[in-house]
Amino acid sequence: LTSHVTRLAKVLAQYELYKKVIGLPGHIVECGVLKGTSLVRLATFREILENPFSRKIIAFDIFGKFPRSGNAEDIRVIEEFEKNTGDGVSAKELERVMTSKSFTNYELIQGDIRTTVPDYVAKYPELRISMLHIDVDIYEPTKTILRSLFDKVVVGGLVVLDDYSVHGGETRAVDEFMR
Repeated sequence: LTSHVTRLAKVLAQYELYKKVIGLPGHIVECGVLKGTSLVRLATFREILENPFSRKIIAFDIFGKFPRSGNAEDIRVIEEFEKNTGDGVSAKELERVMTSKSFTNYELIQGDIRTTVPDYVAKYPELRISMLHIDVDIYEPTKTILRSLFDKVVVGGLVVLDDYSVHGGETRAVDEFMR
């Protein structure tokens, strides 16, 4: 009842983006979960548009207190997030939510994305991604995600940048990677 109109716009945008990966091979990968809203949304779209076994949903996050970066601009973004939203949802609480919604075929990877993403790719080199949703807002994790996962996105797949041009760190990492 009190959410800003942009929240509904985000739901509609993510729904339209999800429809574009139907029929493509590969998993849905979300990097940066925070409170779990987009993750639950993506799992819901999978249930509505496909089925629980059409593809796995993999989520990378610290699931708690935002890890610190050495960059002053990124630290400012982190501190602003903490002030406005608090810590991210715990993996245990998100598991409870996912179970209550009867979601299956997902994986929560807890830890600092700067290490968990490269470690996951090393463990599963055959990983293929239909949608890569990047919502980490800051430079170092974005850079790590792009270096590790961009080449895993299948032809026709999507890389969704939640805060490109909103936060300088994410924007700079994307611009550098694309150059």
